[in-house]
Amino acid sequence: MTTTERGDEIPFMQRLYDRIWLLAAASLLFFAVSYVGWGLIDLLTLPTG
Repeated sequence: MTTTERGDEIPFMQRLYDRIWLLAAASLLFFAVSYVGWGLIDLLTLPTG
């Protein structure tokens, strides 16, 4: 566990928010998956015939 100078434990979400490159990768992954998903839904709902 990571602690502060006073001995307090740093919360998990705070440690997660401090990792800027992890957040950047997660946001790119989220937008890529949502964009591809949106495209697939759009293709599957095209009228045929």
